Amino acid sequence: MIGALLDKLLRWFIPQAPTPQIYTPAPPHPANVPGTFYVEDGCCISCGVWEDVAPDLLAWLPDGSYSHCYVARQPEMDEELTRMIDAMHVGEVDCIRARNCRADWAERLRAEGLGHQIDPD
Repeated sequence: MIGALLDKLLRWFIPQAPTPQIYTPAPPHPANVPGTFYVEDGCCISCGVWEDVAPDLLAWLPDGSYSHCYVARQPEMDEELTRMIDAMHVGEVDCIRARNCRADWAERLRAEGLGHQIDPD
């Protein structure tokens, strides 16, 4: 009895580490082209900030509503990867994600502080 009470008191006075939250991304928007990078379905808030850094890789839905962006073309060269990384940095809600990422690209994304936007295998 005293041991249980002491245990409760210790837990109250000694902060416990929070349980890490594991983010489960939404599926890719159907308009994304196949490949490593994608925009989560329903995540886009139509910020448009990517238009300045990667207009050749991302696009608005063709319905003219500007309601959702998507990956229109996958990066192939290092300079295109740099622009996709820039788009990931400026995006306001981390909608641009990577999956089945090449090892060297995953390493670069992690070095850029974007490891949390790589889907677990």
